Amino acid sequence: MSNYTYRFRLYPKERQIEFLNKQVGHCRFVYNRLLEMAKEKKDWDYYKYKKLLPKLKQQYPFLKEANSQSLQEAIKNLHRAFKNFFEGRGKYPRFKKKKYGGSISIPQHFKIEDNRIKIPKLTTPIRFIKHREIRGLIKSISITKTPTGNFYLNVLVERQTEKLPLSDKVVAIDMGLTHFCTTSDGLKVGSPKYLLNSEEKLRKLQRKLSKKQKGSRRWKILRKRLAKLHEKIRNQRNDFSHKLSKKIISDNQAVVVESLNIKGMVKNHRLAKCISDSGWYKFINMLEYKAKFYDRGLIKVKPFYPSSKLCHVCGYKNRFLTLSDRKWTCPICGKTHDRDVNAALNLLKVAVGMDRPDLMPAEETASACG
Repeated sequence: MSNYTYRFRLYPKERQIEFLNKQVGHCRFVYNRLLEMAKEKKDWDYYKYKKLLPKLKQQYPFLKEANSQSLQEAIKNLHRAFKNFFEGRGKYPRFKKKKYGGSISIPQHFKIEDNRIKIPKLTTPIRFIKHREIRGLIKSISITKTPTGNFYLNVLVERQTEKLPLSDKVVAIDMGLTHFCTTSDGLKVGSPKYLLNSEEKLRKLQRKLSKKQKGSRRWKILRKRLAKLHEKIRNQRNDFSHKLSKKIISDNQAVVVESLNIKGMVKNHRLAKCISDSGWYKFINMLEYKAKFYDRGLIKVKPFYPSSKLCHVCGYKNRFLTLSDRKWTCPICGKTHDRDVNAALNLLKVAVGMDRPDLMPAEETASACG
């Protein structure tokens, strides 16, 4: 059994939009108020701050309009943010801002009928586009508001892991900037560069926005247009990554990738924009969870492994290889290498030697090879 999330576009009516905006605002208020208190006292104890919710409702009566379980989920989200900070996985929690939208979690007392969702405190059901059937045991739902004002329904279900037909293929993937990725089979996938292609439109909108008085009617219109363009770019990138990762997982029994140090790479200001536009981290994350869901193998090679500099034939290391060198010839065996294909083939060799120290620890490697 594994968890799976369905995402649908909600189409609420005017009164329903007003209700959802209030619910998102109440959850954001509780999150920010408790974060402010934690900052003042310089501590965090989930059970201690959870007990403060009834006092907050007495102090701020408008919180009684919100679903109590959604407010409790907001405190859990803050607890999760602090836990990530204490365990070194994230930065100190930051205050939520209205302009970035928000979300509400509803663990119980909801009902889905056909293309309608009934939630607590709201008398009328909200319509959504049900573009596919929901399979599995529904565990909880959440409603997300984007910066553009759109609402989405996320349905978390528990369902059986799907097993794809067994394949005898194992592929290694080398991520790049010239091409989005190159496989050990020699396939090169072009980089879509959604952000760079829309850069001129973004620049014009940002220039117009900077000339308007903040908070004015025209400023709000332009800010929403800018948010819509950013949302379109994000949706394009996600769609590309989902389709490519599904195809790679479906066609291969195991996939080998390099665990990239993206935080360190974006410090190079000349390449930072291209690296951020590529969306490597999210793509590898999609490969990882889809490998688990479809019972495939995913092998991660540690960062800084010199896959591009090694000759995959004889193992010679070209220490003088630069980023601009797309092809090079090995002085030992005389083999001429395409930089990216050679890197992918070296990653594949690492996967064959599973006992090598170049691999990520077992707990960080999804190795369900069927």
